[in-house]
Amino acid sequence: METLRRDLHASAAQCSSLLTRYSKLAQQASTSYSSSGLVKDDLSRRRKDLEDEISNSFDSFSSQVDRLANLHATAHPPPSASAAHALERHRDVLQEYRRDFQRTQTSLRDAEQRANLLGSVREEISAFKTATGSSVTDSLLAERGRIDNSHRMADQTLEQAYATRAEFAAQRSGLSGIQARMNGVAAQVPGLNSVIGMINSRRRRDSVIMGTVLGVCTLLLLFFVFG
Repeated sequence: METLRRDLHASAAQCSSLLTRYSKLAQQASTSYSSSGLVKDDLSRRRKDLEDEISNSFDSFSSQVDRLANLHATAHPPPSASAAHALERHRDVLQEYRRDFQRTQTSLRDAEQRANLLGSVREEISAFKTATGSSVTDSLLAERGRIDNSHRMADQTLEQAYATRAEFAAQRSGLSGIQARMNGVAAQVPGLNSVIGMINSRRRRDSVIMGTVLGVCTLLLLFFVFG
């Protein structure tokens, strides 16, 4: 029985140590969840392992309490009042440990639920920003495409205008050359008229001379024939 009592004290100390570790893990997890909004796999694994270890420790402690209670029930003579009080104290400690464990476990799971909810909200916000950013980007690209098309049309119009201007300039240059040649010809026309006048005068003079010669010859011929 003394050995069992020592085992009970050792089990109580082990449960207390495990609950302290579990409480620290809960605080660490709650802080991590609040800051990052993520349930880390490492914390989840450590929590699960520690909860299993605490449950096994509680089962062992409860089994030892039941064994001691059975020994007290069958003991002759019955155990002393202090021994019975110690047994009840072990039961109370076990119940207190279970309540502490449940409170810490509930607090930790609430923190995980908040972290999951916060993580989901952040994912939705990120997805919304991504979708919105993509939509805005598409709109900007479409607007830029329209602006580029307008620029190309303006460039084509300017090129056509420059080509038309160059053609007009070439035509104006050609007309200027023609006008210059016409002016040159016009400048030479008085000289040509003078030459033509001289030629016509010479032809008239030659005609008069030929007419005179023919007349004289005719008169001489008539004189010799009828004279």
